[in-house]
Amino acid sequence: MKRFYKIFPYILIIFSQFACQVLKKTASEKKVKDSSQTAGMAPTAQEVKPVNVVNTEPVGLTVGTNEVKVSELKHELEKMMVNDSVSADKALEQVIQDQRIVAEAKRRGYDNSEEYKEELQTYNGLLAEAYLTDSATIKYLLKETYDWMLQEVRASHIMYQISEFANPADTAAIYNKLIDIRRRALEGEDFGVLAQQFSQDKKTSGKGGELGWFSALQLVYPLEKAAFNIAVGQVSMPIRTKAGYHLVKVLERRPNSGKVWVQHILKAVPPNSSDSLGKAKFQIDSLYTALTKGAKFEVLCEQYSDDYKTRKNQGYLPVFGIGTREETAFEQAAFSLKVGEFSKPVRTSAGWHIIRLAKKIPLESYEVLLPKLKEKVVTDSRGELVRENALNRMKKDMQFVEYPDIVKKAIESADTNLVKKKWGYALNGPITNSTIFSIGKNEIKAKAFFDYVMERQLVERIPTGYSAISWMRSLYKKFVDKNVKEYAETHLAEINSDFRLLMQEYSTSFLKMQLMNDFVFEKSVADTLGQRAFYEKNKGNYRMSERMFGSLIVAKDAKTLGQVREVFKKGVPYSLNSTMRTPLYYDKYASELTPDHKKILATLLEIMRINKGYIVEIGGYADQNENTSNSAERIEKVKEFLVANGLPIERIIENDFAKTKRADRFDWTKNQRVMFVFYSNSKKDVEKRFNRKEANAVTIEDGYFKKGDNKYINAFKWEIGSQSVIKDGKYIELSVERIEPARYKTLREARGQVLVDYQKQLEKQLYEELENRYPVKINREELDKALEAKK
Repeated sequence: MKRFYKIFPYILIIFSQFACQVLKKTASEKKVKDSSQTAGMAPTAQEVKPVNVVNTEPVGLTVGTNEVKVSELKHELEKMMVNDSVSADKALEQVIQDQRIVAEAKRRGYDNSEEYKEELQTYNGLLAEAYLTDSATIKYLLKETYDWMLQEVRASHIMYQISEFANPADTAAIYNKLIDIRRRALEGEDFGVLAQQFSQDKKTSGKGGELGWFSALQLVYPLEKAAFNIAVGQVSMPIRTKAGYHLVKVLERRPNSGKVWVQHILKAVPPNSSDSLGKAKFQIDSLYTALTKGAKFEVLCEQYSDDYKTRKNQGYLPVFGIGTREETAFEQAAFSLKVGEFSKPVRTSAGWHIIRLAKKIPLESYEVLLPKLKEKVVTDSRGELVRENALNRMKKDMQFVEYPDIVKKAIESADTNLVKKKWGYALNGPITNSTIFSIGKNEIKAKAFFDYVMERQLVERIPTGYSAISWMRSLYKKFVDKNVKEYAETHLAEINSDFRLLMQEYSTSFLKMQLMNDFVFEKSVADTLGQRAFYEKNKGNYRMSERMFGSLIVAKDAKTLGQVREVFKKGVPYSLNSTMRTPLYYDKYASELTPDHKKILATLLEIMRINKGYIVEIGGYADQNENTSNSAERIEKVKEFLVANGLPIERIIENDFAKTKRADRFDWTKNQRVMFVFYSNSKKDVEKRFNRKEANAVTIEDGYFKKGDNKYINAFKWEIGSQSVIKDGKYIELSVERIEPARYKTLREARGQVLVDYQKQLEKQLYEELENRYPVKINREELDKALEAKK
């Protein structure tokens, strides 16, 4: 598998190209039904006639004994002409070259290797996913879902439970019951009362079927589709979900409220306790009064909130939107506030809350939400629609034919033994060897389905409420889907010309990469003697021009230039004129580090981690009334901490000032301290020091320079020493330590360039060898006709 990772970027490119082709082709052939049909209906899979592969077309190119059909050659040429912006002749040269390499790879048996077969199988699976996914439905659902997210709906429903795979007669009976209930609602009966009478959703029936306020992605897709596509006050036709049949009535509709970020203070109430006038209510009222008088919310939260998960975090809760919290009272109170406002006490099942709105977050744009939407669309109940549409399309593509009588008898062969996981069948039963469905030329017998049932009954859990017949129907659908997908993956090249061409392209690319790796890329890296010989023969191509080593200072004025000079004159480490803002202050005679000291030192360690050139001076101080040794002890403890936490000792300077530098004559506590001053070995850090107050006040470069590197270097004489000039209003100084004459680069210095050139030579030699081994014949007439037809 290791070669797969070397060419994985190429795989991704081809995969994305094919996905785009599938999307474009599908989108162009599908048309979404207009709004006169059931509102919000997603498009069904389009009917695509199977593509039969016909190999009677003329040959466009022969390389050795390998023949390339005109259509395949035309496809390759047009792709190169568009993607690489090359002429038809140049593209043809590249195709011939690729074909020669592939022919040589096959001659050497690369296409029979296990590695090649494994890579091709892996790529086939990756690429097949693009075809086996209904891209057009996904695209439609993404836009539809976001359009729904722009709104919020309040609705009620009435539900009758029935298995997804129930007997058709039972399904029809439930459907007709809901039709009758709907008629009564339309004639004026109260929908809420009807929900209390008939709905089998125990969670909502007592509330008149009330679902509350919600936006998209909060209910199963069929219910959302009904809720977002019928008018306020209307009642839907019966809607089928996995749970059963539903009627949906839309009560209100409004724009999306966005999301809120809130803090809360909780006074908990034990479960099953009313406590409307008890201790918790008294406490929450007292806290509310304190807030109205100006008390700080965060302080009261930390001291008094019973939510121990959030009290140390100022009471902040995760961001939430409408319809996402179990407690509607809490949600309503939160969304009614303005930013910075706090609510009156709100009762929930947890107790009493005071809620403060910290931030209101509007709905993000479609582009921002798109990644999350894609993930949701393919994983929630919409994903089932995507998969179903894809399977329906595949069935049509692959000429799926089902035999209803055999299917009916096979399903009816289920009995109570299936529920007990002991079901079996007769090998010579009346339908065992009958075809239950066919895919292309493959006939699937009932026996294969029965074997599948016997296997799955042992490992699958029987869904609650399923009869033996219901479960048999469920297993039959899974069996069909499994066979359709497996057939599609195996025969995709036969039914989809785009897929076939891309698989051929990948095969060519993989074989080409293998051969080029073995005879050019990997060979050139491993052949150190060949590199040396090539370098010696072509040494003149690898020259180092005359260079000088020094530093260049470009300052805004003479004063700044002088200040930079002074810093450099003192030598390394260079002073950065910068200190830690917060020293470490100590109690009298103390030297041990406190938790607050360690927090400051953690900040210091982060500064040193970010700034690799920094050196820190630890300055220890003592008050006049302390012992002289106290400052040294403080330095030692700080140094031990810094070194123990990863700071190299080489980046530390110790300076014991003892009692020599008082910070304050009267406040002795300020004298008992450790201070930190920063230095650096890097001239770039000095540049940052001078640019803190004014950007671009100084530019400092050091290292090697050659003539022509920049306009400032060109203004100086090429000699050792320091020189100053004024150019373009800048004050410039160049200090040259040494000048190195022009010379040949060593092999080590030139290795990268030598390796590239050596690979080019090996590649040229390989192409010359293949040109002699594989003669070319071009069917120019047929090829010109094909390209002209495209124009």
